[in-house]
Amino acid sequence: MSITATNAAGELKKPRVQMIDSVHELRSECLRRRKELTAHVHPVPLDGLRSWSMTEDGVLAHRTGRFFRIIGARDLSDPDHPHEQPLIEQSEIGMLCLFVTRIDGEFHGLITYKFEPGTPDGIEVAPTVQATRSNYESAHGGTGVPAAELALSEDACTLADAVQREQESWFLGKVNRNRIILLDAKEAEDIGRTVAQSSWVPIPILLQAALESRLINMDLRSVLSMWPLEATASPGEIAPTGIGPAAGCRPGPGSIVERLPLTSLSQWQMSEGIEHRQRRFFSVVGCRVEGQGREVASWDQPLLAPVGMGQVTLLVRAGVGGPHLWVAERVRIGSVRGPSIEAGFQRGDIADYTTESRRRSMAAESAGLARCRAIHSAVHAEEGGRFRGALVHYRLGLLTDTGTDTDPDPDDRGDGPAGRWIALEELEALEQRGDRLSVELRTCLTMLKGLIVTGTLTP
Repeated sequence: MSITATNAAGELKKPRVQMIDSVHELRSECLRRRKELTAHVHPVPLDGLRSWSMTEDGVLAHRTGRFFRIIGARDLSDPDHPHEQPLIEQSEIGMLCLFVTRIDGEFHGLITYKFEPGTPDGIEVAPTVQATRSNYESAHGGTGVPAAELALSEDACTLADAVQREQESWFLGKVNRNRIILLDAKEAEDIGRTVAQSSWVPIPILLQAALESRLINMDLRSVLSMWPLEATASPGEIAPTGIGPAAGCRPGPGSIVERLPLTSLSQWQMSEGIEHRQRRFFSVVGCRVEGQGREVASWDQPLLAPVGMGQVTLLVRAGVGGPHLWVAERVRIGSVRGPSIEAGFQRGDIADYTTESRRRSMAAESAGLARCRAIHSAVHAEEGGRFRGALVHYRLGLLTDTGTDTDPDPDDRGDGPAGRWIALEELEALEQRGDRLSVELRTCLTMLKGLIVTGTLTP
């Protein structure tokens, strides 16, 4: 149903808008689209990928030089223990944008239903615009990305706008621009017609939906994490930022990465794909996508496929001025932009007990969760455009007491730097400046804001 009416305040009127009013309705609509999905994803050996080949310097790259590349990398940050692995190198900055407008006095976001070849369920709820630079510049030779021009406009009324990091264990310093743009009624009417198969959803419903498993995609979770905390706690007027994306301060050195030919990685082997000799971490596989109405009818690409489900645990306690979160600064192999702030406990494979430091960290994580009055968990899929079947189990533990300024287990120092408590408001200020929080921690923030709108957590 098209948008054709506004109220006296110039806002869109709910009865005449294509919209969704509940988490249940949102999931039902997403499930319906999954059942109707016509796309097929077929495995293809890496050397059989159309338009992809190994370059003379041992890099798996697209014939155009665009999109992304798979490179070999050696982390020299610790000279005594250098680490080697394949990495995804994607130097161009993509655009993730959620358009919002007021409908009968309440903020709504315009969502889409996005298919990605590596998403376990095929389709998830996505932001209005989700595109790499190669896509919105039509490097593939296909159709353009709807509403990309407005998403990229520097004249738009922005509520949030920052460059944010993605998975630094798998990407070499990749970032995307995350934006929330406020539209008036006329702009919203036009965009609603421009973006096919979209729906307006109240922002509180989208935040609550992030507490559900395998519904909101990673890119929308990332953008929603920037929804202003004051608007989450008490919806009302929101002041535009008036600024463009800016990088936050980076207080420490990042990783030191040396590029290598993929064939030179000592612990990795190439056959139909690229895999670790001990079947650990992940593999790089090829796929062919057909039958889905995207910018092009069919395409080939490599995907990174983790061997197991990841796990992220964020502990939350009451503190002066509001909730405090247990976080740590870490440098991963792809952290060339400096250390990232992550949830206090984060690992790429739940079942990985291979090192003493990992086991000690897991014991401290369990001790912290044992003190919690409530634990909210969800399993979310990560970026389906680059990863195949990447799932992470997210847990938010609400502690029963205010605790002390020490970590959950003062004897645990095995899994990287010691953690610290940080106020939710302080963390949000860092996030609004951008380029500091891990993508996993941003998912945790979106889930926390979901707890705030349900009244489970007091900001």
